[in-house]
Amino acid sequence: MNSWLESLEEVVEASFLNQFDEIYYLNSKLLVDESKLDQIVADQKLAEFLSKEDPESEADVLDFFLLVNDDTQSVVVLLSPFDLFTDESIFKIYENLEEDLSVVPTIEVVM
Repeated sequence: MNSWLESLEEVVEASFLNQFDEIYYLNSKLLVDESKLDQIVADQKLAEFLSKEDPESEADVLDFFLLVNDDTQSVVVLLSPFDLFTDESIFKIYENLEEDLSVVPTIEVVM
């Protein structure tokens, strides 16, 4: 099984994941403020944000996943703490996105 899928399945309800036909890992980014991330999504600049490289860092990161079915696409953002003793958690879920995220260069099929 794909490690990204395992990571996602540990924190997201199976009933939610089962609504989608395809799941993609988009990228990991350094932790940003939730309001800043909300604005990036509202401005439909998530693909641009995810395409930029972050400097190497030993810090908490956000892992971005694209979930797609025939009707909609959603993005699940997981907080992956640098502290190995802390579990991942859901940072945010954005539903019904219209932005084309297939252009993100780091996109990877998970399921």
